[in-house]
This record gives sequence, structure tokens and C-alpha cells, in this order.
Amino acid sequence: MTKALIRHAVREDFETLLEIDEASFPGGVAYNANELAYFMNRDGAETLVAEQAGEIIAFLIMEVHRNRRTATLITLDVREDHRRSGYGTLLMKRAEETLRDYGVEVYDLQVDIKNRNAVRFYNKHGFTVVRTLPKYYANGNDAYLMVKELERA
Repeated sequence: MTKALIRHAVREDFETLLEIDEASFPGGVAYNANELAYFMNRDGAETLVAEQAGEIIAFLIMEVHRNRRTATLITLDVREDHRRSGYGTLLMKRAEETLRDYGVEVYDLQVDIKNRNAVRFYNKHGFTVVRTLPKYYANGNDAYLMVKELERA
């Protein structure tokens, strides 16, 4: 398994995270600077980064909802040249540990139905498709709403 430092993002990471997001997703799916800042700074939001040798390789934004029993994975981005190297899995594991500590029972996400690799990744990590969200993205693409029930620690 890949070894990396998993830590909370700091303000100085923002431009790097924006670059990774823009490189990870097509227009209409990638966040612009205002959107990324909005999601990172929402109440209940946490941004985790995976760092290797001082370089940010991947990041994840999640939001714990006010009821504290549910959470949403906002985005999981991995630099293209580091995909399938375990960084996404490391971030998912750390995120789920954090969510369990908060008492979260159900974790959801939206994923572009055309992003088959991401759908497979989330299936592998225990998420199941519960419905299709028509024209969810600004580019007109549909999304799957996927859900995972978290086991108690």
C-alpha cells in the first residue's frame, strides 16, 4: 500500500488543490476557485490531503451534516500520474475513520455516470447506487447518487 502523510489542508494548499481539481475533471464538473473555496469553508467541511515528499498528490473534501448522522463526500481528486496507486483509498479510509468518530452512520456522494473508473472505485469501497440524478452537472451530465452505511467502530 502507498505510504503518504494524510493531513488537514491549510490555506496555503488552496492553489494546488484548485490545480488538481481542474486537471481531474472536465469543464462543467471541475470546480472554479469560488466553488472550491465555498465547499472547503462550509460548516462541517473537512479537507484532507495526501502528501508524498512534500507534494500534494490527492485531496478529499467531505461535509458532516448538522444532524451529525450523515455526511457527503464533496470531491476526491488524485493527480492523474498517481491514480491507482492507493492515495484515494488512503484518503477514503482516513475520512471514514473521522466520520465514525463523529458518529456518522450514512455517507453519500454524487459521481458522473460517465466516470466509470470512479463508479468502480466507490463500489469497491462499499458505496451503492441508489438513484440517477438527471443533468446534475453544469455540462449536462447525469450523476449517480451513491450511499454507504458506515459500521460502528
